[in-house]
Amino acid sequence: MIWIVGIVSGFVLGGFLYIFQQWTAIPVYTLLMNVDYFPVLGGLDLPNWLEFSFHLVVSVAIVWILYLVLKKKNLEQKLRPYIFCNAVIGLLIFPTTMLSDRTPEIDSTGAWIIWLTGHMVYGISVWGMLRIGKWLKEKRYES
Repeated sequence: MIWIVGIVSGFVLGGFLYIFQQWTAIPVYTLLMNVDYFPVLGGLDLPNWLEFSFHLVVSVAIVWILYLVLKKKNLEQKLRPYIFCNAVIGLLIFPTTMLSDRTPEIDSTGAWIIWLTGHMVYGISVWGMLRIGKWLKEKRYES
């Protein structure tokens, strides 16, 4: 279940940032896919599907870790921790934009707004799908 939530939510974030990049020409989707600063990977010309696959793997890992941490604190059913934690993750990742010339400038207000909003939407998506999954699991055991 967690891996499905991670993949679908990864598509939600990727789609959100892709649409806003197309609409505004601010390269926020490019930032999401950026691997320029990773040794070895940064020197390769990777196909888009492979870069997006890396993003989905990271998304699954984030959902899994976040769910386990929140479950230990009995917060896994609350929306705010998902929004807050993913906004913090977005805040921590955004400065990697300084490591590439293909991504937004660090002082781009529009990029910050789109990036953080996208990560909060991602948090809402994760929470919503986990809630739906719990509901479906409960319904299955009722039958």
